This record gives sequence, structure tokens and C-alpha cells, in this order.
Amino acid sequence: MDRCFRALQRLLTWVGVAVFGTLMLNILISIAARYLNIRIANIDWVEETSRFLFIWLSFLGAALATERMAHIRIDFFAQLLRGRSRLILEILVVSVMVLFAAVMTAEGIRVTARAADKSPVLLLPMSLAYLALPVSGVAILLFTLRTLGGLCLRLARGQGLPEPPPSPDYSQRAREQSGLKGFW
Repeated sequence: MDRCFRALQRLLTWVGVAVFGTLMLNILISIAARYLNIRIANIDWVEETSRFLFIWLSFLGAALATERMAHIRIDFFAQLLRGRSRLILEILVVSVMVLFAAVMTAEGIRVTARAADKSPVLLLPMSLAYLALPVSGVAILLFTLRTLGGLCLRLARGQGLPEPPPSPDYSQRAREQSGLKGFW
């Protein structure tokens, strides 16, 4: 099972790298054409493909961030809890993430299936852009279910969550580097 998740993670990473590289190439073409005053008959396709690529990049990145549990989170209350109670809170949070991913996937499939409009310049079906929603939703759902399973297993074994490492004090580091120790 771990091999499947690693393969999915690698696939999302490489597709994301390819999309990012294509997006950067698109933007470079646009900048070069404007800066060098090169007259290209219709450069509007660059803007439209960039928009499509950025949509895909955002949703693929969201799936990868979920796999790494790297999304921004407010953990003030979680920091107050220890052991088993913190684990239960984490299970609740990840359960909400699973629910969100399931709704996102279902609604993404519905929106993609109903999309009949076309992009203005390239006349591509807009469902190509909307398809990013259910694709990333499935990946997020799989990653969060895996995380939830691991957390439930810890709970069943009677374990809590390990203590988190102390948060770095960036303000202290800034005071030390500024040389204004007495001023702050």
C-alpha cells in the first residue's frame, strides 16, 4: 500500500513539475514578446493556457501539501492538549478534511460533467480546467484517509501523539541578529 501512495505522490510531483515548467515557459514567451516588441499575431493563447496551467498547478499543489500535512493550520488549542486528547482532536480535524475532500470530489465531478462552455481563445472545453478539482479531490481524499487510518490505529493501540518540537522563536532570532538587544 505504501508503494501505491509513494507512486501517487511521485506522479503528482512530476506532473506538477511539468505543469510549472510549461507555465514558466508560457510566461517567458509572453514577457519576451512584449519586452522585445515582437509582434505575434495572437498572443492571447499564452494568457489562456497560463490560466489553465495555474489552476492545475494550484490543485496539484494542494494535494501534495495535504500528503505532507503542510497546509496552514491554527493549532493554538491543539498545543494546549497532550497525549490521547490531542490525538482525538487530530482525528476530528482529519475527519473533517476527509469530508471536505469527498464533497470536493463529488462536486468537482458534477461541475466537470455539466461544463459545456469553451475557453474564449483556444476554444478548449472548460471541463479541462474544471477537471483539476475532482482529480486533486481524489488524491486529497486518499491521502487524508491514509492519515486518518494511521491516527485511528494509534488510538486503538492506546497511544497518543508525540510531543511536537518547540516552535522557533523568530522574534528572538531577529533581536539577536539586529544587535539591538537593549532596544527590544
